[in-house]
Amino acid sequence: CCWLPLVISFPDAVNPERTLRTLLPYLRFFFAGIFIIQEIGRDKDRLNFIVTGLFYLVFFWSIDATIQFAFGKNLLGFPYEAGHITGMFYPRNTISHICSILSSFCFLYIYLNTQNKKWLFISLVPLFFILLLSGRRAAWVMLFLSSALFLVYWFIYTKDKARFLKTAFIISIIVTAMLSTTIIFHEPTNNRFKTTLGLFSNDYETINKATAIRLPIWETAYSIFKSNPINGIGPRGFRYVYNDYAAPDDPFLISNIPPTQPHILILEVLAETGLIGLLGYIVALFLIVQYFRHCKANKALFPFMIPVIVALFPLNTHMAFYGSIWSSMCWLLIAVYFTKAALLVENK
Repeated sequence: CCWLPLVISFPDAVNPERTLRTLLPYLRFFFAGIFIIQEIGRDKDRLNFIVTGLFYLVFFWSIDATIQFAFGKNLLGFPYEAGHITGMFYPRNTISHICSILSSFCFLYIYLNTQNKKWLFISLVPLFFILLLSGRRAAWVMLFLSSALFLVYWFIYTKDKARFLKTAFIISIIVTAMLSTTIIFHEPTNNRFKTTLGLFSNDYETINKATAIRLPIWETAYSIFKSNPINGIGPRGFRYVYNDYAAPDDPFLISNIPPTQPHILILEVLAETGLIGLLGYIVALFLIVQYFRHCKANKALFPFMIPVIVALFPLNTHMAFYGSIWSSMCWLLIAVYFTKAALLVENK
């Protein structure tokens, strides 16, 4: 569903060499996914180990990034620069995106082990703290979606609704207090939060500022799609034609530093792989959800579907969907999802 549109886009690729560097390596996700499903899917303890490992990994990253913020350096000596938390991902500020999409596994681990380890809820404090301080609004959205969907899962399948409501209320109070305190006393976060409120304005410039100057990028991406509606311009070709489609007053045209991608998933698919890519994307989502709907043990599968749905959410504005980092995350999550599905089928 996702690789074939890349192949079909190649004949009209604006930069064939760059497109090939995405197209050919993309197949590795297919073979890696099969390997993951076959090897981890042989034993539920292997998948449990993965979930446990992801929880402690994200917890460690969060603690390390908190140390970086508090003391100016993390455990490896990476500095806290210009208000950007990077932690172990220095010098790139991708820790917020990675931790937000993996947060579902943290929620799942806590949900399954909170009876024996009451302290686990406290582990969410550094996670929410560093994601808020990161200032990456795309990460905020993914964390919100992951949290909301997991709360839905918890509410639907729990037998003790009263206990759920009590626990959810306490968690909400703690998280709200922490977020409010951070917003009030941390000036960069305060400024970013105020700017983000501009999304509710009717003024173009205010909304544009709230979206980190994304509106002209989205307008240009749509123009590219309209001119190449069938199979697009080829993956990762956006930057090479941006100036040709940008408006005369486009700030990125004036600075001559074109964006590398449209910064919204659905427009990236449309611009770089056209309607064929959009069809493949929709079918992929449909198959993932359809498999869940027909799974008799969907209670156990639901938490593994959450990060997949959030990662593929069409309005995501983070890293490039066809880029190596986010492609790796998406297909890893999908492989883990079907690994859990394979285990459920085997148990049946």
